[in-house]
Amino acid sequence: MGVSLSSICGKYRGEARVRAGREAELSPQERKQLQKGAAENLLEISANGRFTKQVTEGTWSLEAKRILFTPEKFGGKTLAEMQEAAEANGRSFGLAFVFNSFELRIDGNALVSPDPHSLIYTEYTRVG
Repeated sequence: MGVSLSSICGKYRGEARVRAGREAELSPQERKQLQKGAAENLLEISANGRFTKQVTEGTWSLEAKRILFTPEKFGGKTLAEMQEAAEANGRSFGLAFVFNSFELRIDGNALVSPDPHSLIYTEYTRVG
């Protein structure tokens, strides 16, 4: 049984989690960060093939049990606009990585960052 568009679209809240059984591997700084909690991490997936994640906007597609995201704007600006602004101000541009494609794996009712080797991952659960 495949994943339906209607089961994907909606608003999600992301929360940092530690892989089960790996809690002892956390550094003191990572423990403190997790206890403090992170800023609200919101994701909205729209039926028109668009997404918004915090200040990042772009397109998404579904591939089996993975959602592939392609950022197009960050803070309302494209990669080219951000590079041009940095160069016009005599600065080097170091934010190109925010335009890297990323994916989330569908895991039941949650969306999770897919790297099984990462100690900390993000789990998105539906809001409302």
